[in-house]
Amino acid sequence: MPPNPVPGPPLPEREPSPQNKGKLIKPFGRWPTLLAYMVGLLTLVAGLDIWLALQWAPAPRPAPTVPPPSTASPPPTVRPGPLDPARSPILPPVVNLGTPPTRTPRTPDPAPSTEHFVVEDGDSGAILFQQNAFVPVAPASLTKIMTAVLAIEHGGLSDVVKVGVDAADFDGSSVMGLKPDSEVSFKDLLYGMMLLSANDAAVAIARHVAGSERAFVKMMNDKAAWLRLGGTHFANSDGFDADDHYSCPADMVTLARYAMQYPLFRQIVSSESYQMDGSSGARTIRNVNDILTAYPGADGVKTGDTPRAGRASVATAMRNGHRVYVAFMRSTDGAVADGILLLDWAFNSHTWASRSAMPDRR
Repeated sequence: MPPNPVPGPPLPEREPSPQNKGKLIKPFGRWPTLLAYMVGLLTLVAGLDIWLALQWAPAPRPAPTVPPPSTASPPPTVRPGPLDPARSPILPPVVNLGTPPTRTPRTPDPAPSTEHFVVEDGDSGAILFQQNAFVPVAPASLTKIMTAVLAIEHGGLSDVVKVGVDAADFDGSSVMGLKPDSEVSFKDLLYGMMLLSANDAAVAIARHVAGSERAFVKMMNDKAAWLRLGGTHFANSDGFDADDHYSCPADMVTLARYAMQYPLFRQIVSSESYQMDGSSGARTIRNVNDILTAYPGADGVKTGDTPRAGRASVATAMRNGHRVYVAFMRSTDGAVADGILLLDWAFNSHTWASRSAMPDRR
């Protein structure tokens, strides 16, 4: 066993080596430097954000300038002649009310003879069933719903119209037999257009209301845009096939719901017949929309038939205080058969809330 070492004098304090000298003097290492870098980076990012915000800030919008009141007379209306003070005011678009009906479980889907149709609840605007309801196709004489709407809003039943239309120019289509330079009441033209689907009456109405059919068609498209009929464009007032003349079942129901808010429109389209008191004597015309007599509760609206549109219809009916609309184009079974099928399906396959919760806007 080695002897115990004899304690000697204390060793002199060792000088730190060059590689360890910094560590001994700065015990916290690199952390202060890293912290300073992070603070500087965050400051730079914040400054960059402020600079970008100032660069992309929108310019202040100038206050609108209000033109001084004009002393000039107001521009003339699009329709010649004085306005009928008793005419209906222009109504706002249809507002959906109430709760959509509930479909009965396990009820089969409807199967009409067309692939372009829609079934819609009249109060809530809910689509109960549809197929290609927003695909534009030719609308045929369903066009006349819009023509009637503008006639009611801008015309007057007391007007006497000097006709500039010849029924002979509408060879092979439905007419009421107008002769150039004859005088017909505006009311007779409306009933003739909607009950007989008279094309000569539609053009006569357009020219009387707007001065020309071209100007009237612009009114039709403006109204379609106002009603947000995104799948609709009109090229004429009567519904003849044309490349730029189209609509869709969903738009036609929206248009019909708007039109049915007018009592005069409801009165016209629900009439099974009408007696004209023209200059050539009294004449009774019958409504060609046969669903009025074929379906209980039906009270409108319009049918049509052209090579491109096939058999088309917008039909509506009331049952137990609830209204349903159907619209379709390109039917092969016909307006009555498919109209009855779709209306029956809607009423038999759905349950509505109590009538007190769904007020009747009409």
